[in-house]
Amino acid sequence: MNINFKFLLLGTVVCLFPQYAEAQCAETDCLKLGYTKLEKCDNGLKCPFGEYWACPCDTSYEYTCTGANEQPGTDKCGDKYKSCNCASGYEWKDGKCQTKGAVLGQCTGYAKNCKIGQILNGDGTCTTNKENGKTPIGVVVYIGNDNCGQALALNNLGKMRWSTESTDIKGLTNYTSDAEKLDFDSCGNTQKIIQQGDSSKYPAAWGAYNYTPKSIPETKGRWCLPAAGVGGSMMNNHTVINSGLSKAGGEQLPITENGHCNWSSSEKGNLTAWRWCFYGNEWLDRMKSALDTSVRPVITF
Repeated sequence: MNINFKFLLLGTVVCLFPQYAEAQCAETDCLKLGYTKLEKCDNGLKCPFGEYWACPCDTSYEYTCTGANEQPGTDKCGDKYKSCNCASGYEWKDGKCQTKGAVLGQCTGYAKNCKIGQILNGDGTCTTNKENGKTPIGVVVYIGNDNCGQALALNNLGKMRWSTESTDIKGLTNYTSDAEKLDFDSCGNTQKIIQQGDSSKYPAAWGAYNYTPKSIPETKGRWCLPAAGVGGSMMNNHTVINSGLSKAGGEQLPITENGHCNWSSSEKGNLTAWRWCFYGNEWLDRMKSALDTSVRPVITF
């Protein structure tokens, strides 16, 4: 027990001589004396002046809140706290104040702290190298002017069709050229595609959307088929991105003579969509029903 019950017992003193009340009377307010519980507890003491109890602290009160970037919490028992408040830029997680990272699947502006080629970890932080206690989930491949970023999955999902039908997706811009310079809305595009039809009709977008990393399965539904502009960033930063993928333990983006290519979520029209190929940095509009194009998701942060 870490409540001083001897001090609490002083509450049983009463006024014997009213004329000396100020000097000889003890406090009789249970709450002020430390009896704060309304229900009886094991090994507790009952307040002599009411139905309140003083209970020993349970094991959930374990933090002193004196560490780096820690401040006293609000739930206190004795000299310990259930959790601590954290300084600006930090959050309480796993029993300590840690650097506050991005919200995976949302644009929070955290990407201003990151660089293309860095590892994006499961706690939303970016690191140059793989670090103990952090789980890599992707590598940063794009950072926008709004400090929103996109990170590439560590694994390729294989080759899929863009679609099995010749349909111009409702609300999806048709880029007849320069898609790699204009379109960066990976997740907005993906949502429009999957709303058009199920996975049998739009395998590539659905494959990206349903990607579920074993290390952080809760991100399922937050992954997207990269827009052409994000693909362009991958081609322009190919070397540094592959270095990050190597450090994170992921599959590199190969440069092969047969032109390893990836689907984008950027559409050209009802028959074709854009893809990029790392061999020769080539952009091609490809029939959506082609079978030979890889899918690799990205996640916003």
